[in-house]
Amino acid sequence: MAIFDKTQLKVIAEKGEAEFSKASLNKDLSIAGYDQDGKFFYVTMDKVLFDDPVSTIKTVLEAHGFVSNLENILACLDSFAFAAYAKTGTSRAGSTLKVNEYNACIRFELPQKNRIGAILQSFYDEISKYESQSGNETLQSDPELKKLKDLKSEAAELKRKNKELQEQVSALTLQLNREQKSLSRASRALDSQKVLPDNVRICKVKQVDLRRRTVKLSSQRKEFEVPTHLLDRVPRFQARCLAIFDEEQDVPLGIIFLDNREASDVERRTAELLYVEGDAFKARDSRRNELQVKAVNDLEADTIKSLRRGMKVLVSMSEGHVVHFSVLSELQPGDFIVRVHEQFIVGDIGRNQLVPISDD
Repeated sequence: MAIFDKTQLKVIAEKGEAEFSKASLNKDLSIAGYDQDGKFFYVTMDKVLFDDPVSTIKTVLEAHGFVSNLENILACLDSFAFAAYAKTGTSRAGSTLKVNEYNACIRFELPQKNRIGAILQSFYDEISKYESQSGNETLQSDPELKKLKDLKSEAAELKRKNKELQEQVSALTLQLNREQKSLSRASRALDSQKVLPDNVRICKVKQVDLRRRTVKLSSQRKEFEVPTHLLDRVPRFQARCLAIFDEEQDVPLGIIFLDNREASDVERRTAELLYVEGDAFKARDSRRNELQVKAVNDLEADTIKSLRRGMKVLVSMSEGHVVHFSVLSELQPGDFIVRVHEQFIVGDIGRNQLVPISDD
């Protein structure tokens, strides 16, 4: 039954693409068609027997709405190949296909605007040579004509560049519209459910400046620069977050990111402070590298003033410089003693109440 058939039909046009050692010729594999993208046309030899390739190409071009001129015919000849329409067995990824049955065919690519093959390029080169030779003879006798031709060439080049820029603008505009719609839908959903307070907004990271240790956020067509020192990590580009704003001054007071992923090129290290002076400190990380950090904003300056020699800090590094640092909390000896006493008390209560105590 067909449901158990493990074979597949495939046009094989490159040498070494499949193994034909145990294949047999099957004339029933007769077909004429093209791939799903309308790029390659293929036809078995029994349908074009005693016909020349150019006539076949002209017929296919006219059937697909192309002009059957020399330029399009040469474009097809660039990819013209004698191939095989084969029935192959299923194979693992990376292994050579084994052909069971096949029928000889031809395959060629329909003309593509962004593809110029060797034969078509040589045709263009011949035309360019002829035009340059005939044009030079005419231009030498008429300087005004030469100037006009130069202006036409410049206008054509500008038109081509303008078209490319318009396509880029259209693609970027489409992407921007999608992003705005996505943010708008999320904001409307949250507003309708009244989940967020009035001073909390959904923001997106527009830029990460590692050297200045700042992150630029955008919300409701406004942009804000936030020091990375205000954050718990260095976020990735276009990461989403919730920002708490001061209603009077309209500045962010706190940031909550919606995922825990950090920028891929950021590495975290622990470091011990060697000395602290003013708004700068010097530390040695776990790799015995010495780091010097100077505050780039008031938040960092206030934090550095509270540091002292011997404290531990968590430093985020990227491209050899510090992009974020935070102070690690220190465990006092008294805290450890309190935890040990708590475990003893829990054990006594369990024994008195005949409650089994787990190893955890």
